[in-house]
Amino acid sequence: MDMLFEGRMAVYGCLIFCWVGLFLIWSFAKFNHFITATLAIAFLLASYWVLDTLVVTHKESAELVLKNISKEIKQGSIISALKHLDGRFITARGTDLKSFEAWLNRHQAEQLVKEIVFWDIENIGPGTDKNTSKISSMVKVKGNWGGFQEAIYRVEFLFQNKKDGAPSILSFQIYDPINQNNRLEIGI
Repeated sequence: MDMLFEGRMAVYGCLIFCWVGLFLIWSFAKFNHFITATLAIAFLLASYWVLDTLVVTHKESAELVLKNISKEIKQGSIISALKHLDGRFITARGTDLKSFEAWLNRHQAEQLVKEIVFWDIENIGPGTDKNTSKISSMVKVKGNWGGFQEAIYRVEFLFQNKKDGAPSILSFQIYDPINQNNRLEIGI
């Protein structure tokens, strides 16, 4: 189901392309079923639009979570952004949620990270079990983290999908944006 709604521009484009093709054929042949075909394509477009707005994919849910994290960090509250991490959260080095929060407090991350921007978000497949999904995103960290004013990474998130609400982050792995197979360590 996700595949149908992740490529929605292609579906809209194909339906519009079909209509343009029918219009061109009609302009030369003047067949009587053009109005019927136009109504059928309009019905398909409207039906798909309704389905598209009603179905929320794992990627769209993850985008909302990442957008909320970005907004909270921009407002200056990294610790409040941690509510989007799952209780079973663990880093690549095995650090749990409480240790991760303590690490952020010790390093005064609230003062060092001013903004995080997520873009190029894509669903890269199912996660480790049935209720998880892997989401990849490019991430720009603005502030004074490690002597850099701005740093860009590719990050893979493992999201726990919940039926009753927004997904939560189980873990993340940071990669070099150029050599995308090269994992980066952040010291925790």
